[in-house]
Amino acid sequence: AMLQAKEAAEAASRAKSEFLARMSHDLRTPLASLHGYLESLQLKEAELSPVQRSEYLAIALRQTERLTRLVSELFELAKLEAQETRPSPEPFAAAELTQDVVQKFHLGATRRGISLKLSPPPALPLVHADIALTERVLDNLIENAIEHTPAGGGVVLSLGRKGQCVQVDISDSGGGVADRDLPHIFTPFYRAEEEKESNSHAGLGLAIAQRIVTLQGGEIQAVNKPDGGSVFSFTLPLEQL
Repeated sequence: AMLQAKEAAEAASRAKSEFLARMSHDLRTPLASLHGYLESLQLKEAELSPVQRSEYLAIALRQTERLTRLVSELFELAKLEAQETRPSPEPFAAAELTQDVVQKFHLGATRRGISLKLSPPPALPLVHADIALTERVLDNLIENAIEHTPAGGGVVLSLGRKGQCVQVDISDSGGGVADRDLPHIFTPFYRAEEEKESNSHAGLGLAIAQRIVTLQGGEIQAVNKPDGGSVFSFTLPLEQL
């Protein structure tokens, strides 16, 4: 038993070190870019044309937005990890909330040439969960699905009853998740092998979604579809009458 405890502590310590290393990398990259463009604006001010100047400023602004988002996600994850975020569960209709969130992302998806829709849900009992936190989970999973779906593809949400829960499925027509990445997909800052090449925002969206679902007494998982693309599913406990 002592050996098991020691191994668990070592694994936790390793995971923490990896997390800190990835976090530093993800913060350093936009900071270096931001610093570089601001320095150029200051040093080469006389040589830069108005077009170049506004281009440099636009890039610097984009990097500050990226940093702001990353830091606020870090703060959100830290609060979830420290269990400072406490759900306030109440009964609500999962289908209505899902419809509202789909509506919110509809325009952005259309602009990217992606169809985003909710399959007509069956009649379902009310769930007992925190509305705002559940909306956050839907936001993160829909954003993730859109991010990994090429133009011309589609993201479909569907709801169904699963035992004492309602299950929400978010299905995309992207390239699916590599088998070696599947077990780590909800690890904070985990970066899939092919994403390491591009400097894409590894982010914390899925890790945050996973913490919230677990906090509310649900489960979350990701699987690949046989015909390509992946499905992210999470459950919400039913209201106990």
